[in-house]
Amino acid sequence: MENTKTLQSIRYARWASLAFAALCVGLGMLELMGGFHLGPLHIAPRWNPAYVTFPVALQVECWFFFFFAALLLIPWQRTPNDRTWRIWFTVLCVAAFIFAFAMISEVMAKNYIANAQKMKARIPVFQAILLFVSLGQIPIALFSRKPELLD
Repeated sequence: MENTKTLQSIRYARWASLAFAALCVGLGMLELMGGFHLGPLHIAPRWNPAYVTFPVALQVECWFFFFFAALLLIPWQRTPNDRTWRIWFTVLCVAAFIFAFAMISEVMAKNYIANAQKMKARIPVFQAILLFVSLGQIPIALFSRKPELLD
């Protein structure tokens, strides 16, 4: 009974991981398209183009979101070779830390821009959520492959 509950919890976490991959793809596309317009619905890009002085960095971040989403789509529990799994798991770990670093850098840059305009920056709730969810992908991938480590 307990083993079934653990496997079901891992399955739910994996579904959440796939939803996070979809969010990463959405964020990357939103930034590359410069926002989203559909009639009265308007979703602005995360960065105001008037303040961006290095647009190549934003494009790299968008493509990194796509890469990170692709890593999350790997079927971790069904990877046939253990050596292949270890290599891709290491890539995921490094990518999760790079993602977290990117979110921290984004918060620092937005604070710098707000400070230069003599304004107070908003509380970085969205970046903090993305940071912790990205780091949470490491144990999800690990326990998807090796659920016996939870016991």
